[in-house]
Amino acid sequence: MSALRSRPLRAGLIALAAVTAAILWFGFRGERVHVETAVANERELVESLREEGRTRLVHRYRISAPVAGQAERIEWRPGDRIESGQVLARIHAASGSLWDPGTRDRLQGEARALAAAVEQAEARLRAALAGEKLAASEAGRVQPLVAQGTLSRFDGDRAEAALAQARAERSAARYARDLARAQHEAALALLEQQGQPASNGAVLEVRAPVAGLVLLRLRESAGPVAVGEALLEIGDPASLEIEVDLLSEDAVRVSPGMAVRLHRWGGEQPLEARVRRVEPVGFTKVSALGVEEQRVLVIADFVSPPEAWSRLGDAYRVEAEFILSSGTALTVPGGAVFRRGEGWALYVVEGDRSHERAVRVGRRNAYHAEILEGIGPGTTVIVHPDDRISEGTRIEALPAR
Repeated sequence: MSALRSRPLRAGLIALAAVTAAILWFGFRGERVHVETAVANERELVESLREEGRTRLVHRYRISAPVAGQAERIEWRPGDRIESGQVLARIHAASGSLWDPGTRDRLQGEARALAAAVEQAEARLRAALAGEKLAASEAGRVQPLVAQGTLSRFDGDRAEAALAQARAERSAARYARDLARAQHEAALALLEQQGQPASNGAVLEVRAPVAGLVLLRLRESAGPVAVGEALLEIGDPASLEIEVDLLSEDAVRVSPGMAVRLHRWGGEQPLEARVRRVEPVGFTKVSALGVEEQRVLVIADFVSPPEAWSRLGDAYRVEAEFILSSGTALTVPGGAVFRRGEGWALYVVEGDRSHERAVRVGRRNAYHAEILEGIGPGTTVIVHPDDRISEGTRIEALPAR
């Protein structure tokens, strides 16, 4: 009887042990965590920052009424092309406006000031031409050395940027010279009208000081005008530049000569530009969230040919991407790295387990991070690890990208 009792007892104990072992095995073994993975590899890494900007015309001029009187209707419309010296408006001078001694003295003073402005503009143009010649000579010296590998590509880009800036300054100086000359000639022509009685029906023609496009029609209907009243605004469409206001902590990372790509401007391909100036004075701007921010204006010039951006006009919106650095680097997705104390870490996949590795991170952009130390090429890492992942966690990796 004892033998019969012992057999069921032993069988029960064996079954209980098997169930207990299964519970311990499956309970402590746990189910695998599904994770997304990626492989660390060498790729071109571009570090950049983006900010919304706008275009603006550098060469613009507001046409004002030089005398009081009755203005004829202005037929010019925004977008009309005008030539230098073309009549923009006609004003029938009011009685006494052409022979009033006070007006004559004012015009004489303006004529002298404009004559001095012409001399100043000519001196500025001479300086700009000399600067362009020096920049062209430097670019001609540097480019062969870059092609031979003696100097870096950065030195070549800097020389090209200096030449582009010198050419822009020359263009601006020539425009300022032409504008000063036209203003001086207009003042002299107005002085010649002095002494002519208004009863003779003197009509003053307001002419374009420079060639360009009509930007704004500030007055349209015929009627009385006062001295200095704005009539039109004209500008040179070829003098378009880009204006971007950056946070001050971002602006210190930008320097003249830096490459800029313009996105979301309306065309299919990004436009190329280059930083010309980072203004040394900031200003306060309130963000959409009501936070006061210190901003700095950064000015860039187009590098793409004019026909590529000819559809852009004054105050058009663009998205500027400033290229802070570029080059080949060992990278992983930006979501793979996370802070661990004062440094960085990530999880690597070894077999079916996750293992934490301390790494040193270099440059970063919106998508990837450069790994300077900690892992090598071909290492599989976990992307976006959550709180279920820790050292030694059993995982099931999705296909690496």
